[in-house]
This record gives sequence, structure tokens and C-alpha cells, in this order.
Amino acid sequence: MANKFKIRHILDGSIITHDKMLQRWPYLIFLVCLSILLIANNYVSEKIIRETSAVKQDLKELQTEHLATLSEYLRKTQQSEIAKRLDSIGVKESVVPPKKIFIRK
Repeated sequence: MANKFKIRHILDGSIITHDKMLQRWPYLIFLVCLSILLIANNYVSEKIIRETSAVKQDLKELQTEHLATLSEYLRKTQQSEIAKRLDSIGVKESVVPPKKIFIRK
């Protein structure tokens, strides 16, 4: 009979107004606040983890793009490549080696 009495008090909400429960309200409110803070902290940390993984993915893509651009630049700055491009506009590569100029004082 005691169990039914307690269950009835829980279901109709009258347990909240009992003296013992009124003494425990600050503690219950504290526990609820801590629970809310824990849930909020989990959401924030998951958001940060998602952003970090997105930034890491962007970094990998940018590194790949950087390597491709660097290799293309190095290929285009080779002497043979430059000679081919200058030849197409009519500038020929000199076959005579340069001579050192001496100035006498």
C-alpha cells in the first residue's frame, strides 16, 4: 500500500510540496544546471571537432594545389621551356658563348 501511495504522489505532483522535497530543491536545481552545462559543453566540443576536421581537409587540398602549382612553375622556368616560348615569338637562343669584357685603367 505504501508503494501505491508514493506512486500516486509522484504522478499527481504533490510530492513536490512535501517538506523533505522542499529542502532538496536547491540541490535538484544545481544538478539540473550541471546537466544542462554538460550537454551544452558536448555540443560545443562536437562543433569544434567538426570545424577542425573541415579545416584539416581544406589544408590537405591546399597543400596538393600548392605542390601542383610549384611543379608547374618549376617546369615553366626551365631553360628549354623558356627557349621554346621565346622561339615562338621570334627570339632565338644565342649559340655563341658570352665574352668577358675587361676594362683597362
